This record gives sequence, C-alpha cells and structure tokens, in this order.
Amino acid sequence: MITLFWFMVVITIVVFFHELGHFIFAKLFKTKVEEFAIGMGPKLFSYKGKETEFRFNLIPLGGYVKIAGEEIEDGELSDNPELFYNKKPWQKFLIAFAGPLFSIILGYIVLSISGLLYGFPEVKIEDVIDDSPAYYAGIKPGDVIKKVNNNIVFDSSILSLAIKEGKLLDLEILRNNNIINLEIAPKLYNPEYTIIFKSEKIVNLNNKTIKSFNLNPPENIGSILPNLEKGDKLIIELNDGSKIEGKIKGYNISQKRYAIGVYFATFSNVINKDYPPFKKDDIILSINSKAINNGLDIIKYLTPLSLDSEDIMITITNNRISEYITPINSDNLNIVILRNGKTMDLTLSKKEFFKILQEPLILKYAFDKWRPKGFEIITVSIQWANTLLKAMVDTISQLFTGKVKTTEVMGPVGIAGVVGQAAKAGPEALISLIALITLNLGIVNLLPIPALDGGRIVFSIYEMITGKRTNPKVEAMIHTIGFIILMGLFVYFTYNDILRFFK
Repeated sequence: MITLFWFMVVITIVVFFHELGHFIFAKLFKTKVEEFAIGMGPKLFSYKGKETEFRFNLIPLGGYVKIAGEEIEDGELSDNPELFYNKKPWQKFLIAFAGPLFSIILGYIVLSISGLLYGFPEVKIEDVIDDSPAYYAGIKPGDVIKKVNNNIVFDSSILSLAIKEGKLLDLEILRNNNIINLEIAPKLYNPEYTIIFKSEKIVNLNNKTIKSFNLNPPENIGSILPNLEKGDKLIIELNDGSKIEGKIKGYNISQKRYAIGVYFATFSNVINKDYPPFKKDDIILSINSKAINNGLDIIKYLTPLSLDSEDIMITITNNRISEYITPINSDNLNIVILRNGKTMDLTLSKKEFFKILQEPLILKYAFDKWRPKGFEIITVSIQWANTLLKAMVDTISQLFTGKVKTTEVMGPVGIAGVVGQAAKAGPEALISLIALITLNLGIVNLLPIPALDGGRIVFSIYEMITGKRTNPKVEAMIHTIGFIILMGLFVYFTYNDILRFFK
C-alpha cells in the first residue's frame, strides 16, 4: 500500500506539470480547454472556471487536459476558432510541445533542489585494475575525480561518457587533500561474454582457450549467444581436448568499448541503520573467512553465493575464458563484524543475508557528498540534467536498433516498485527519481509516434512546411490507431514487469 501511495503521488506530480504546459499554451492561444483533471476515474468534486472545469477525480493517478478539437467527436467539424484543429500550425506545434517542455523544465528544477538540499556524490575510485590505462597513468584507490576535460564530475556517468569517446582525458584529481592533474588514454577493449549455465560436470576452466562454441568457431560467439534462450544447450570445446556441456541460464554481453580500468566506489562494508541482527555502524570484516575490506569485496563475494549448486559462470574474452566462478555451496554464512571496537560472529542463512542487502540504504556510501557554491548549483544541475537526457536518448535509440531489448523496458508495475524502493530509501532518492521520471516523460513524448505529443508535433511541422492543412478526421484516425498500439505496448510492458516478480 505504501508503494502504491508513493507511486500515485509521484505520477500525479509528474503528469500534472506535463499537462500544465499544454493548458497554459492552449489558453495563451485562446484555445478552449474543456477539462483540467487531477487523477483519473469518476469525479470527486470540481470547480467550474470561465470555460474550464477543474476536476479532482477518485483515483489519484496522473491527470489529463481535454482540449477542444484535439479529438473529433461525432465525426463533425466546425469552423470555431477556439478548436485545436483550427489553430495555426505553429500554435498547434507549441501547444503540443509545451507538455514535454514543462516535463523537462521540472526535471531541471527538481535536480537543482536535490543538489541544493543534499549536494552531489563524489566520484571516488574504489580499485584500479592491474595492467590497465588507469594503472599506468598513476590513478590510485581513494582518488576523487573532480574534473574531466575541465567539466565538473558530479556523477560517474560524466566520466563514463568522456571515456566512451576514446579520446585523451585530462583529469583533475583530489588525493590526500591535494589537487593533481593526470592524462590518460582510454583503451579499446574487445567484447566480453558472461554466461551462467547449469552443468553436472564441474571442471576448472580458468584461462582455457576455446576451440569451438556450440560447434561453431569461437569468433562467432557474438552472433550465436544473442539467439540462445534459457534452457538451450551449450557445448564448449577447449583446445586441450576437453569438453563441457550444459544448459543456458543467462548471459550478458559487453560490446567492444573504451575503458580505463577502474571500479567506482558505491557502498561500503559499514551498516547504515539498525536491521537485526545488524546494528548501525557495524563493520563487516569477513564472510565465511573471506576478508571484506570494502563494498566491492561484498559484490565479488555475492556472485558465487548467488549461484545454484550446479551453476558455472564464465567470462569469455578474446576466445579465452578470462574468469571462471563456481558456486559457494553453503546454506549458512559466518559473518564477522566489528561492533563498538569488538569483533562478533553472526550466523545467517544465505536467504536472510540477501534479504538484508536488498533493504534500501542498508550499507553506507563509500564516498562523501560535496555542495556547489553560489550559482554553481545551477550550472551543475543543468549539466546533470543534460547528462540524464543524453543517456535517455541513447537508450531509446538503442531500443530501436535492437541493442536494448524490449524486455528490459520497465512498465508501470516496474516503475511502481522502483518508486516504492526510493520512498523507503528516503526523500533524496525519491526526489531524484521524480526528476528521472519527468525527464523520461518529456523525452518519450517527443517521439514522432501518433497519439503522443511528438505525433501531433509532426503533423504541425508538416502543415508549416507544406502550407496545407491536414484533414482533422484523418489525423484523428491516425492518432486513434497510435493510441491502440500504445495500449498494446502498455499491456506488454506490464506483462514483462509481472514476469520479473516470478524470476
């Protein structure tokens, strides 16, 4: 119920500002607005303005603006100048564009508020990979990246985007309260394929060279793996003559990319709040005698811990098995912690430990926050929003090119779950999520798809270029078809969300 409540609150806020944009510009151009509603479903109460009914509906989920002439009712047309379809093309363009514009503006405002209230996370280096560009450039664990190519780094994505370009990087680093400058050239890494499969035969595959992959040359892994599904047969033949067979459980493909060879600090090994049997400020020292020095060690230990008894996890790089992980077949974990200066032993089941780690903000961050000074808060927030927008555009483009699968797109049920987690994590996470959702709403609505604002924008641009008016009935029919398709996608994404709960 709490998750549902916060989901409704967030969606209503986001949709309200989106529809407010449409409303303001419609009124600006003397377009009749019949209804401005908060919520959906039956009316609870309303206020009748000069021509607009302001409704508050029963279900506090989103809202809408009903502009006269956007939809053709009863198939009749009128020459009433207050109707949307009778407005000039540039006016229709601005009315349609105002919704996404207000959504994006809200994102910038919310991110500014978040930065003002909570500051920005440091981008801290947790570990440096041996024989990597970062290693040879002299980057060290504990370094804080302040700038890349003179741009302020307030999120690891800023640095990641710069690395992605593959050009020489000029880094400003804070180390032991001293500023140092380093240059580093990203390295182009070949694709990596991480595969989890079930096999009754457990053998040591470390550093083994692959002779064939599912009876094909290993060079074809990149084209074979995306066509395999859970339960499909996997046959790996090695150069030493040995062979291993199994059934696919899952895989991940890291395409050819530029990297510098660092791990960013995320969370630490320090408990952030009381959650039995842990207490706030407990430090996890070891798990089943495996030393835990930081959050990265926890992540590395969780990988084999999450595997089933017959699972094998391998990473293939350059036709060679570069990493090989087998499960930790222990139902109970002995966890050594430091509490108030004294070591203590705790015994937990794997299930209990995973449940604890899923609690939002159960572990303290491994980095500090910094606060911009003066007007810097505005420039940094704008840069933050620009970065998020660019990432969203890249993701959408990858969705259309097939690099991102439709099954990875989150629907309303998935978004509700994320909102619930953010609400549990606290106001900072919730505020950031509002910004993310409203920016996403703005970008998605600009897509040139009928029934979306982008579809109406396309028609208005067509009219501006050709000087010809689109037949309102034809346009309405196209938008209706688009709406039906969108509803189909809505059901599809919701179905995928539900499936995730049973995995």
